[in-house]
Amino acid sequence: MVLVADMDTQENSTTWRKRRPDTHQLPLVEFTTEKSLRDVIDRARAAECDLVLIDTPPGRSTEAAAAVEECDLALVPCNGEIESFEGLPRTARLVRSNGKRAVVVPNWVQPGSLTEEKTIRGVAESHGLQTTPVTLHRYTVHKEASLLGLTATELEPNSKAAAELHALWEWLWAELQLINSAPVHKVA
Repeated sequence: MVLVADMDTQENSTTWRKRRPDTHQLPLVEFTTEKSLRDVIDRARAAECDLVLIDTPPGRSTEAAAAVEECDLALVPCNGEIESFEGLPRTARLVRSNGKRAVVVPNWVQPGSLTEEKTIRGVAESHGLQTTPVTLHRYTVHKEASLLGLTATELEPNSKAAAELHALWEWLWAELQLINSAPVHKVA
């Protein structure tokens, strides 16, 4: 079972879940605050949840700090915009001060733009942050799927976007198994 703890006041994950067809019961999504995050995680653990993803607003938020305190691994989506780059030093300090590891996910990259991807990776590494081996590109299917409460893997399972999401998911599972030194079981 997967739970998304939505800490962003825009509640994008929560509203995406509401658009999701009734036949798609996972992931569960719950809006939470920094005050209730520990309780949400404790309930997820008691329910034997396999994975909790914490969605926070970007950059300078108390929600991000609370999430980092609770996480095993911080995934930091970063696009080629200056605002994303400007937030990386603070993120790097935040994870280091909490003894955590953060990995930047090159995200919303223009397909075919090696310069944009290389820049994202270079900026992340200049702040001591690793990057995922997978880059998520700006494919229209992401927008189309979101409108329906779906993912690109569900709407167009044979698309390039779906292949990238599968590759990121596989990488994430491997990383979490290494961090926790215990098997992480996938739910089919």
